[in-house]
Amino acid sequence: MGLKASSPPRTPRSGPRSLWQLELRATLSRRRALAIKMGFPLLLVIPLVATNAPQFFAGMLLTILIAMVGTVGTGVSVTRSRGSGWLDRLAVLPLPRWRISLEIFFAGWLVDCVQATIVFLVLELAQRPDPFAILSTWLLALATLAFSGAIGLAVATLTDNAGEAMLFLAVILAPMLFLSGLFTGVPATGIRYWVAQFLPFSYLSDGFQLCLHGNPPYGSSLSFLLAAIAFGLVSAGASAALGRALLARGA
Repeated sequence: MGLKASSPPRTPRSGPRSLWQLELRATLSRRRALAIKMGFPLLLVIPLVATNAPQFFAGMLLTILIAMVGTVGTGVSVTRSRGSGWLDRLAVLPLPRWRISLEIFFAGWLVDCVQATIVFLVLELAQRPDPFAILSTWLLALATLAFSGAIGLAVATLTDNAGEAMLFLAVILAPMLFLSGLFTGVPATGIRYWVAQFLPFSYLSDGFQLCLHGNPPYGSSLSFLLAAIAFGLVSAGASAALGRALLARGA
């Protein structure tokens, strides 16, 4: 009697189950670029805390770091994805465009969050700030990364060239940082005061100053927490709304 041939064992699939996991896996596969991303924040935060830089200027530089990580990370990477034809393939998937855009945004935001968390770990070890102050500022930084990432995603709908994307980001981001009071402080009255209330960078700069034992003129840990929730929700909604424009250029 012949033996019945046994069927080969099934190999479990270990691939990503969603688009954001696929995007994240692609980012993590570029190890040298990932190492540079993770090490870059240390080049700024360690000298700032080691030399006891003035709180206002340290808060300004750390806020600019968070803004640049969010905008450049998303804007340039999505623009390069279009150049490689990746967005062409995503545009034909049977998925809502808002979901595709949101998952691209979410994958980039997760990597940016790790970079920001490295900064706060150094601040915690070197400065020992108030626990609620550093927690609320950390959450605000994550929301600021989301806000900056939405800006980067919007820029990616305007150009197919990474160099042009960088130029657009500089033109958009520089006035926002100025109106947020990063260079001169937020005035007590006037239009710049009111504009600063609708930008996360002004809150984040004050939060960093608070973590560095400074005395920022505006803001508190509770206001930072509320601002984090508001800007996080707005950024996620804006990123989803950009799906049609983003994939229309990729189609």
